[in-house]
This record gives sequence, C-alpha cells and structure tokens, in this order.
Amino acid sequence: MKGEVVYLYAYDIAYEIDLERARGALAQAEFREPTQSKTLPRDYPFYKPLVFAKDPVQVETVLGVLTVRREAKLFSIGGVSIMLRVNFELPGFGELNRYHNPALEGGGHLDDAAGAFAEEILQAIRPFAVRPADGRGDPEAYTVFCLSEPAPSATGKTAEMWLEEWRGEVAGLLTEEEAFDRLSDAEVHETTKHAYSYTADDLLVVDWDAALLLDPSGGSHDALYILEVANLQLNELQIYDGILEKTLDQAYDDLELYSMNPPILGGPGEILKRLKMVFIDLARFSDELTNTAKFFGDYHLARLYMGCRERFHLQEWEASLERKLERLDGLYKRLQEDQNNRRMILLEVAIVVLFVIDLIGIFTKKG
Repeated sequence: MKGEVVYLYAYDIAYEIDLERARGALAQAEFREPTQSKTLPRDYPFYKPLVFAKDPVQVETVLGVLTVRREAKLFSIGGVSIMLRVNFELPGFGELNRYHNPALEGGGHLDDAAGAFAEEILQAIRPFAVRPADGRGDPEAYTVFCLSEPAPSATGKTAEMWLEEWRGEVAGLLTEEEAFDRLSDAEVHETTKHAYSYTADDLLVVDWDAALLLDPSGGSHDALYILEVANLQLNELQIYDGILEKTLDQAYDDLELYSMNPPILGGPGEILKRLKMVFIDLARFSDELTNTAKFFGDYHLARLYMGCRERFHLQEWEASLERKLERLDGLYKRLQEDQNNRRMILLEVAIVVLFVIDLIGIFTKKG
C-alpha cells in the first residue's frame, strides 16, 4: 500500500488580507486555480487563493524521520490553510492508523510544525492584513489518506467493489479505531456513506475528521482543494459564530443597562454603532466565504463539495449564524425604534415650548 497522508490545518489570522500586496512578501507565491479537465465557458469565475510552497523539512517522529512537504494557501477573508504531506509505503490499513497526527520525538505533535508555519506567514503578511490576529490561534485540523497503490482495476475490481471489500478497515481508519471489527454495522455505514467516484478506479470517502482518497492516476489535486476549502469554511464559521455570541452577550448587557438607566437627552447611539459594524462585517464575510467556493466547473466536483458541506455540517453552522443575526437585528430595530421615539418626544416638547413662548409673547404685547 503506497500513497501519502495530507494534513490540513485552517487558521484565521486576520479580518481581511490584501492578497496582491501580500504576494510580494512571500517568495514564489502565485495565484492558483484548480486544474480543470472539462471544457468550460470563457472567463469562468474561479476563486484563486494565493499559494506558495516551502522547502521540505525532516521531522523526527515516533514513526521515524519523515520528509514533510509544506504548502500554504492564503484567502482574502483572512484565513490561511496549511498543507503538510508525508509519503508512506505500508503493508496494510492497521499501520496507517499510526499516521493520525504522529507524535514528535522531542515532544509535541506534527500539528506544531503547521502552527510554526502559520505563525511565520502571519508575521510576513501582517503589514498587508486588516486587523491581524495577535497569534495564529487554534486550527481546524483535517487528515486525508491518499492511496495511489494498489489500483482496484489491477485486480479486476471497481472502486465501489474495493470499498465494499474494505469498508470495515476504511471505517476504522477514519474513526481512528484500530480494532475496526468492534465497530457496529451502523457506525461503519455512517462513516463511509459519503463516498464518491468519477471513474471506476477512483474514490473519495469523506468523514467529519478524516477522508480516504483513492486515486491511482495521481490526479487528486481538485479533490484535496475542495476538502481544504470546506475545512477553512468550517473554521471561519466557527470563528464568526464565537464573535456573534460575544456580540449578543454584550448587546444584552448594554440593552439591560440602557433600560435601567435611560439617558434623558441622549440615545443608544454607541450601541447602535457597534451593532451596525457587526452587520457590515458579517455581510462582507458571508460574500467572501461564498466566493471561496467558486472552484468547480463540473457536476462531480460540485457533488464532492456538497458532500463535504453535509459532512462538516456547514449548513447547520450557517443556520446558527442566521438565527443569531436575526436576534441581533431584532435588538438593533428595537433600539432604533426607541431612538426614533425619543426624537419624536423631543420634537413634540420643542413644539409645545415654542407654542408656550408664542402665547407668552402675545399676552405680553396685549398687556
């Protein structure tokens, strides 16, 4: 069994990144789009992240010395995806389980190498980032096991037939369960139900934390990119869900304080300003996040992406954001109504005062 393990790490390092300017700060960086094998309309609107690679490094792990190839993709929404690739040649699935985030000899794990790479990128692009993060933060990690040998066709089978024969082992690999025969039939089915093939020899099985990619032809770039983008979108949705949660908590506190001690002349101007900025940020984020998915030009790639969306529960995260935005919008409208009511009362008071002054003037002249 030959192939490579691809480790994906998504980080949120800034509110926004100027990719054109950041390109000059990163040696050999280039805008890259997926390799399309189909005839597409001219000027098809692909999203092109800024991609650059670093020289491979030798890493001492409990598995031995591994040669790790490194690549990064920068996205304008402020996210960066780190890809670490390690080749393997093993007798079977059992040994492959050990490649789930292998421990380093000196302590730590392989994801520490990804974190150092992300920190290096953050420092390089900081001058070209809007509201850069203080640090790289915690990543959203995902592991892809890419098999190039053996090819199912070599034994007269299709990829679907191969999966049916090895379904238990594949489920054990994706769930990090070495004793795969302990898994129930329901768990095996649930883990491997998102399986997709384009030719009789290729296969992608997507689970929530890991995937198996079987492609003897070596043309796995587009499938890996789809997994990479979906993983980044999940990370960004989680980040903004946390921001919305904090904004709602602050808005509830502000509204409670405002209701208990309403100013006589002033209004909720500062609160409204903060809420308005959140709406603007999230509208931009939603548009940019949608744009990152402009990478497929045929139905199969679109199907892979929709499978990732379902498995990563991206729709549920988006629905959660929508619900919180609706609650935030309700608070915003309530405060606006209060501000408008206060203005109307002030206008009415001013009219009454002017009317009284006018009456006083009339009676003064008569006297």
